[in-house]
Amino acid sequence: MTKKVAITSEFFGKFSDAAQQILEDNGLEVIPNHYQKFLDKEAEIISLSKTANAIICDLEHISKNVIDNSPELEIIARRGVGTDSVAVAYAEEKGIKVARTLGVVEKPVAELVMAYILDISRRIQSVNIAMHAGKWNKLLGHSLDGKTIGIIGLGNIGREITRKAQAFDMQVVYFDVQRQQTAEAELGIKYMPLNELYKNADIITLHVPLNKHTENLIDYQALNLMEKQPILINTARGPVVNEADLAKGLKEGLISYAAVDVFDQEPKTDSVLKDCENVILTPHVGTFTEEIFIKMDVLAAQNIVNHFKK
Repeated sequence: MTKKVAITSEFFGKFSDAAQQILEDNGLEVIPNHYQKFLDKEAEIISLSKTANAIICDLEHISKNVIDNSPELEIIARRGVGTDSVAVAYAEEKGIKVARTLGVVEKPVAELVMAYILDISRRIQSVNIAMHAGKWNKLLGHSLDGKTIGIIGLGNIGREITRKAQAFDMQVVYFDVQRQQTAEAELGIKYMPLNELYKNADIITLHVPLNKHTENLIDYQALNLMEKQPILINTARGPVVNEADLAKGLKEGLISYAAVDVFDQEPKTDSVLKDCENVILTPHVGTFTEEIFIKMDVLAAQNIVNHFKK
């Protein structure tokens, strides 16, 4: 019997049909997302997945109920690396594999982090707005050379940021729940306990998964430990940072600036951070490049093909 792949992703195949071709060339039937939008209702997802053996998804919620109503499901292939939108433990209990597109998303997320840092440090937005208003207003910024960037979570994305930061002659320190001495030697970086990192970093960037240990990791208490009024960047998951506490910290000057790409609920257009002038807000665009979309499509499709070939 032909295996079926349900596309619940909003973006699969948006820029190339290469991934769909991989599925079809391997004898798989593709169930397209005819809604052509983000699927925020379980009923929409189930309508596509109810007879499927595989799902290719973005951040739509693949819940226990979706899994229960997809009795033929064998594999869930995420376009991305985070799995907090998938009931992973429940899926695995039922023998369903959850795959991710590892090795694809690291570079674009690291690019976005560096873009934030450069924009904020050199005040690019401010001088651009002034020039468009007919004002010749030279604003002093800050150089990156010699600044300390603190990376919380030294996974693949954290390592990619390390390499890019070092290209700007920044000093890199990190915290991770598992100290990585081999990486320290290879990359020339220094481990710091979390509270020490808070006190010493000029820039702090978050790259941890969302779980019970990382939810509200950055709260008002943590912000008060940041002695150098750093730039804080969150491209991990929204609930890692308490938004209300961050807004308070920005207004009180506990940190100088923030850049936020992820929110506790998405999409979100009413964040309390909107009222803060010293924050860049972007709508979860860490992997949003045409090139990476194609690569994620292809790897998600290949993950499914490889699973069925076993």
